[in-house]
Amino acid sequence: MLLLAVPLFAVTPVFWEIRTYDEFRQGKLTNLSLTSDGHLILAPRFDAVFNTDQPVIWAAVTDSKGNVYLGAGHEGKVFRVDPSGKGDLVVDLQELDVLALAVDSKDVLYAATSPDGKVYRIESGKPQTFFDPDAKYIWSMAFDRQGRLIVGSGDNGVIYRVYPDGKSESFYDTDETHVISLAVDRDGNVIAGGDPKGYIYRISPEGKAFVLYDSGMREVHAIAAADDGRIYAAVLNGAGPLAIPSGPASDGNRPASVPGPTVTVTVGPAESAAQNVEVTAPADAPSPDGATRAAPRRPSTDSSSQSVILEVLPNGTVNTLLRLRDEMIYSILPHGGRLLFSTGAKGRIYALETSSRNATLLVESTEEQTTRLVAAGARVYAASSNAGKLFSLGDASAASGEYESPVRDTEAVSSWGKISWKASNPQLVQLFTRAGNTSAPDKTWSDWAPVDASGAPASPNARFIQWRAVLKADGSRTPSLHSVTAPYLQQNFRPEVTDIEVLPPGVALVKMQQLNASGNPVVANDPASARANARAGQQPPRTPPRRVVQKGAQAFQWTATDRNQDQLRYDVYYRGDSERTWRLLKENVEDNFYTVDSDTLPDGVYVLRVVASDVKSNPSANALTGDMESRPFTIDNTPPSVTMRQEGISGGRVRVAIEASDPTSTLHQAEVSVDAGEWRAIFPTDGITDSKNESFRHQTDVLPPGEHVIAFRIYDQIDNAGLGKLVVRIP
Repeated sequence: MLLLAVPLFAVTPVFWEIRTYDEFRQGKLTNLSLTSDGHLILAPRFDAVFNTDQPVIWAAVTDSKGNVYLGAGHEGKVFRVDPSGKGDLVVDLQELDVLALAVDSKDVLYAATSPDGKVYRIESGKPQTFFDPDAKYIWSMAFDRQGRLIVGSGDNGVIYRVYPDGKSESFYDTDETHVISLAVDRDGNVIAGGDPKGYIYRISPEGKAFVLYDSGMREVHAIAAADDGRIYAAVLNGAGPLAIPSGPASDGNRPASVPGPTVTVTVGPAESAAQNVEVTAPADAPSPDGATRAAPRRPSTDSSSQSVILEVLPNGTVNTLLRLRDEMIYSILPHGGRLLFSTGAKGRIYALETSSRNATLLVESTEEQTTRLVAAGARVYAASSNAGKLFSLGDASAASGEYESPVRDTEAVSSWGKISWKASNPQLVQLFTRAGNTSAPDKTWSDWAPVDASGAPASPNARFIQWRAVLKADGSRTPSLHSVTAPYLQQNFRPEVTDIEVLPPGVALVKMQQLNASGNPVVANDPASARANARAGQQPPRTPPRRVVQKGAQAFQWTATDRNQDQLRYDVYYRGDSERTWRLLKENVEDNFYTVDSDTLPDGVYVLRVVASDVKSNPSANALTGDMESRPFTIDNTPPSVTMRQEGISGGRVRVAIEASDPTSTLHQAEVSVDAGEWRAIFPTDGITDSKNESFRHQTDVLPPGEHVIAFRIYDQIDNAGLGKLVVRIP
């Protein structure tokens, strides 16, 4: 017969619930949007249009015909994608990266490269150098109302103005290291954002600059000017999301890459789960020329945010629309009465209602970062990195979508209860589960299995579980998912007694009254409190006992844990050091300490055993125990015995021989007194009091004639005192 070890399960279930915006955001969305009030709905269609086969797309721009141009890295390539989705290579430039693109009123394309920043004019696929400012980087470009090209550079932070004939001038020196972003507002002013000061500049056509806002952050990474005169800016703390990464070594035809001012876009697998990030003041970073870029240290209300979206009204008022602590914003785009923005976490694209400041997570991309958002008429395109692709964001909703929850670690092999969920049109929502015993799902996990009509999952018992929701539209009916609750019951773990402290003899432990937050006494073993603590996954609070001096007391205190957070009770046993049988001292002890009166035990050396049981939180058949033995301790209620004899008298001095012994414990300290005088220490003949039997020799000072009493006192290690006296006569 084959016997299987079946794990026992605890009695108190844990309810894992996902219902808030932040909780849903930890999972993976496919063709689903997440509203600001924490509802999952079908997302706008998000379709892949073109794959550049490049690792990153730095820049994107559209022309009047609806074509989309993409500037890629790290091979200096520019692509064109027509409205039908057909894409082709426009030009392969000498430099490694195309960081900015612009299109003039005649649909002529301009491309800015780095390193060795240049601006190329590209017509019919033929590039010609249009502007060479002798700058290492050209980060941004925009055409003003007069058709002049405005160029933002680094590492000198100069904004240039280039006329259609190629003549150029220094338009404004920002005193920043880099001019990362540019836009032109409805009045023809140039709006610029820099690094590392984090200023937002407004520069008139005459070149007069005015700082619209000092963000107190590091980099104004993206700027957009809306038709109604509002200006939107994405501002970053610390290092920004885009930089020229270290490329391949120079092959003689392309220059080697030079480190840029901000963080490299990751090429390859990246951690996609959102995390809360506490951003501190950024460390000084090396500039491209090797000098140190020290950011000004200014007070900032956004020091804990990684990204902030600002709104500058036409009257100069600045509003903070959004703060993100765990994502970097790459691009912003006013569109359809909302502000779209993209980030580097799962390639997310959000829609921000600027009036209510509510953000909806529109889509999550298949790629790691969504680096650029551009509009071609009513169409919105999104460019990505890891890999460099172009997507279209449609107006119509997807027919179906999926949500994968984060993996839940139940911290033990668990059984699963009935899953419940709240939804609009719940019949259009189907749930699945899978389970396994590795922290990341792999081929050893169970397959996805549907949850039946009663909510019961078909996944096997395991430590880790994950659920998936599939939402499908049915004609005009569309579902939305509001919350999911998945209960589970952990395997019951054996309690552990991890420490037993044997207190010194004569010290007792007294229970203190525990008070609640209102200062009222807590009812011991209150079932409601026990259940509340179990749901919270914690042991009930304990007030440490008070230590008091009590003759004859022998106290013990222990520490015990239970991985299921079960309530524990204890049985206390003892046995003699040389015995084998444990004898019950006290059962069903609720506290983690116990004091015994030493008079109840014969003298001897003993060992204590504490057995912890979780029977209070489990059926008797499922209850488990754990135990621990203490170090040996001594019970000694008998004082040492003392014998004294007079050895002789000489010159008024009395010589005394003393023998002391204790059957149980080691002798500790000896003293002698004459005629009720001061007690004075006395040492044994071997010089140290360290055994159960000791011999002493003592000679008194000169005593006057007459009768005298010599007293001797000795203590054992339990502090029992043995006394003796000797009456002598001095002639």
